Amino acid sequence: MLTSLITFGPQPNKAIVGENAFAHEAGIHQDGYLKEKSTYEIIDPKSVGVPEGKLVLGKHSGRHALKQRCAELGFPELSKDEINVVYQGFCELADRVKGVRNDAIANICREATAARVTA
Repeated sequence: MLTSLITFGPQPNKAIVGENAFAHEAGIHQDGYLKEKSTYEIIDPKSVGVPEGKLVLGKHSGRHALKQRCAELGFPELSKDEINVVYQGFCELADRVKGVRNDAIANICREATAARVTA
């Protein structure tokens, strides 16, 4: 109610109620979050007005979170070798830019699976 009255919400980095409190970038956190959300979210984000937790893919992310994002982007059947190729390309990009966008991840996936399509 307060947010609607004053036209802005809490700062994203505000403890407990900020959106970043439910954003996970480190690989170990992402893996735990994907296996059991309550491991790193002791309260439901909706209870403080945050729609949901999210995985932020960056230079600290691991293969598990990347594989999950690839599946969400339409690449659910990546082989172990393809995941390794995608992860290598992702890490190279993540070292150069802050926050890797979904379209860049999809492009890396397309490149990794191009050999499968032409075979």
